[in-house]
Amino acid sequence: MHATPLPLFWRLPWLKPLNDTTAWNNLLQTLNGTWSLTEVRARVVLRVQECRDMVSLYLKPNRLFKGFCAGQYLSLTLPCNGVLTSRNFSISNAPSKKGLIRLTFRVKNDGRVTPLASALKKGDTVRLSQAGGDFGATDPTRGKLLLAAGSGITPMMAMLQQWAAQTIRPNVVLLYSARTPEQAVFRDELQTLVHHWPELRVHTHLSAAEGRLNAEELAQRVPDFAERETLLCGPESFMETFAAFYRQQGLEAHLKQEHFQARKTVLQPDATQFAVFNAEGQSAFNALQGQNLLEAAESDGLSPTHGCRRGICMSCQCKKLSGVVINQLTQTASDAGEAWIQLCVSTPASDLHLEI
Repeated sequence: MHATPLPLFWRLPWLKPLNDTTAWNNLLQTLNGTWSLTEVRARVVLRVQECRDMVSLYLKPNRLFKGFCAGQYLSLTLPCNGVLTSRNFSISNAPSKKGLIRLTFRVKNDGRVTPLASALKKGDTVRLSQAGGDFGATDPTRGKLLLAAGSGITPMMAMLQQWAAQTIRPNVVLLYSARTPEQAVFRDELQTLVHHWPELRVHTHLSAAEGRLNAEELAQRVPDFAERETLLCGPESFMETFAAFYRQQGLEAHLKQEHFQARKTVLQPDATQFAVFNAEGQSAFNALQGQNLLEAAESDGLSPTHGCRRGICMSCQCKKLSGVVINQLTQTASDAGEAWIQLCVSTPASDLHLEI
């Protein structure tokens, strides 16, 4: 958020509207939904109903997207009740020459983003973040054990695709827990992988008929689990079970986990000051009770991009990662999760994490 000479030059008032990035983005997107000067945007090229409650979207991003590695995730942003709302999704395919991104997710009826994402159709455009995360194998020569449940299969599928395309493939076992056969997504893809990669072993556990997957079954199905690098992804209770087992076995160093646990938000109605952190959790600035975030940042010597300072031009739009803000125009409180906010009309009601 610190200004450099070039950005300061382009912010000079007499250059408007030539320096109004938001206006240019809006104009470009009326011509083509994926065109933008600053935003990663993508077009939906295919929607696949994987099972009753899981959907895959194939997306073609614009040139601002920097690519991804198998095992990473990104944030999908959609308008929800007039507010831009974001959610992280693991990418479920490996990088390819076609440049497509596949997001596979379970549709939650009470969710904010997944019902909207599920309703997208071919030709629709969406806003994306750059890919992030470091979930993936660290030692390419060591045997792998992939422990997945439910939609936790998505980053595993990307890694399996990537390894299958290599000349030298690691020794891999996938232990995948799904409630029913119908909910075991990617069945055909996994069968194809095994056909071309006989050394790959896939074990599917059906919890509705067999009960929850536990450490005893893990040891039976994969006797050499202690010698393998283990990647774990799934519902929190599933992950807690196996994380505890690995701790008991003294194997924490062999285990790598992927889960998106929201930062805890504590409302502080009587606080006189709130802390604002960046995406990495480092202190960015402090904001007083009732002070808008743009003025608070400027008071701490920062120079966020801004325009009208009245909530009209959207130049100061910023992604909130966690925490609650009050929109001073509508007097409404945000939820505690990810959302796009305008710094000039947002005052904090809790400590915040912003993508700044």
